[in-house]
Amino acid sequence: MSEPLDVAARSAKAWKTSAHHGAGEWIAERLTSLVLIPLTLWCAWAACQVVGGGFDKALAFVRVPLNAGLIGITMLVCVWHMYMGLKAIIDDYMSRPGGRGFLVFLAFLLSLALLVVTGGALWIIHTGSLSLGAA
Repeated sequence: MSEPLDVAARSAKAWKTSAHHGAGEWIAERLTSLVLIPLTLWCAWAACQVVGGGFDKALAFVRVPLNAGLIGITMLVCVWHMYMGLKAIIDDYMSRPGGRGFLVFLAFLLSLALLVVTGGALWIIHTGSLSLGAA
């Protein structure tokens, strides 16, 4: 027979953890959430600065090193947060171990692809390789 659940007897470590990912991942998810708060506010401000200015204004905005760096940091933290969330969902709700590993791998590939595309776009803009207006 199973013992009745005594919530008061649970240790502090047992709170807010799932069966498949530990407290370290839980803390990392919360930290990325906290870091994304000011970055999201900056993104809203940046969007207000660029709106209505057309492609050239947006390009000039991204060419500023501080803005490009903040875009890169935002994408890095956002993709890391997304990957951890997807991994937690897969770990918690996927019952077959083989399928779970494959889905975690696909989530990793998606995350990597997003980072490579963002980094590549920022590099192209930074180096000035993008010149659509000079045809």
